[in-house]
Amino acid sequence: MEQEKEKLERFISAVEATTNQQVRAIENDAENECANILAEAQKNAEEAKQRKLSDTKKMLSGKYVRMISKAELDILLCREELTKTLFDNIRKQIAEYRTSEQYADSMCAMIAKEGDMKGAQICIAPEDMGLSDKLLAAAGEGASVAADDSVKLGGYLVLRREQGTVTDRTYDCALKEQQSLFASRNLMTAQEGDSK
Repeated sequence: MEQEKEKLERFISAVEATTNQQVRAIENDAENECANILAEAQKNAEEAKQRKLSDTKKMLSGKYVRMISKAELDILLCREELTKTLFDNIRKQIAEYRTSEQYADSMCAMIAKEGDMKGAQICIAPEDMGLSDKLLAAAGEGASVAADDSVKLGGYLVLRREQGTVTDRTYDCALKEQQSLFASRNLMTAQEGDSK
């Protein structure tokens, strides 16, 4: 009986060892599968996070571009309004200057520098016709003065029909040139700001 008992114990030990081995193998497989599932879950979570980050970046980038575009438009509109105000103020100052004695003196001095005015017609704003005698005196013999509705801000045009020339010394033309120069400098300044 002792032998049988020993056989039984060996059998139980062998079964127990095999069972323990199988349990350890099952546990190892379960741990490996758990690690694989966890790694796959982490990989999926990282991919989802990257997609969400990418989508958020795209959305924020679009918002940022729209905000910058709106700000640039606001700046351009503000510049335009300031430019308009500036040149409106210049027009007012010119209008005030035209009522001064300095304006008449300046017109006479400029006409005197024109050179030969024989046969020339000096065209001035209708409002400046009160200066015609002074201007004729400055121009010399053979010149004439006429009102011209195209001259709005002051100054004068010299028409020399025989030579086929027109000399524009109007404030209208000078102001227009200054506005053009101002606008081009303003544009260059804006472009320089954009490139920084």
